Amino acid sequence: MKKDNAAVLLKVSDVKVGYGGIQAVKGVSLEVREGELVSLIGSNGAGKTTTMKAITGLLPLGGGHIELAGKTIDGQGPWDLVQQGLAMVPEGRGVFTRMTIVENLQMGAYIRDDNAAIAEDI
Repeated sequence: MKKDNAAVLLKVSDVKVGYGGIQAVKGVSLEVREGELVSLIGSNGAGKTTTMKAITGLLPLGGGHIELAGKTIDGQGPWDLVQQGLAMVPEGRGVFTRMTIVENLQMGAYIRDDNAAIAEDI
């Protein structure tokens, strides 16, 4: 359910992403508002992971625009975006398999220095 008065946290406008000469994502647009849970669904090879990698700075944009909390983040690296609170959480084979679940969660908080709040969040 869309909350019209809720702040837009993430706005993705007509994002295009390519690999070499192949255009993998051809104009994705979406908004995530405060308090919403948004899913990106599609069949294998539809461009879901590519879209997420572009949003989180892991792949360059071939076109379009991305805003985080009203500020453009186009061209920023993942290290910059993590400090702003935007990160991609890998699935299954993308986690540190030799680490426990708690250790993986602690890795996600590596830029934080509020140990009590980190423990509470975990």
